[in-house]
Amino acid sequence: NMLATLLLSQGVPMIVAGDEVRRTQRGNNNAYCQDNDISWFDWRLVRKNAELFRFAKTLIHFRRHQPTVRRRTFLTGQSNGNGRLPDVSWYSPVGTAVDWLNDQAMICLLTPPPAEADPEGAGRAVMLLMNASPYGREFILPPVAKGHSWKLLVDTAERQPFDAYPDGNGPPLPADGRLTLPDRSFCCYVEADRSA
Repeated sequence: NMLATLLLSQGVPMIVAGDEVRRTQRGNNNAYCQDNDISWFDWRLVRKNAELFRFAKTLIHFRRHQPTVRRRTFLTGQSNGNGRLPDVSWYSPVGTAVDWLNDQAMICLLTPPPAEADPEGAGRAVMLLMNASPYGREFILPPVAKGHSWKLLVDTAERQPFDAYPDGNGPPLPADGRLTLPDRSFCCYVEADRSA
């Protein structure tokens, strides 16, 4: 969950080499002066944690090619004009306004950047569904998201290979716009086309 949240967030992802294969440095975050196995990279971890490595590669590839999650300006929650949706909007699991004090589950909808920030037109709407609660939660898409065709990118509750879809060709969101997320899980759906 943390790796997905970090790599799909705005700003520079602060990742240490090896995080993608569970290299911990035994908790030492300042191991530059350790010339021993604390700071050495054990390449066997790549094979041992191949599923996490594949998951991280999917997220990194998506981030590198998706301008919606790599903006160079701050998100404002405002529309960029022409009747478009805000650059970022937040919803409760039932698709209404989020209650920042009490909701442990929420939906974040990111819209593509304006044309001047995305001249190739590669940006797609991105929808993040987050359940930080200790219970499974049903999510109902907000009305503004129902007019889009969504494909699954990542689902942290699934086992590999169904947890990440490198080509963005994951299963579509259920037609009724309802989805149940298990406790402490995270899903990311990407707009299948740019008709928004």
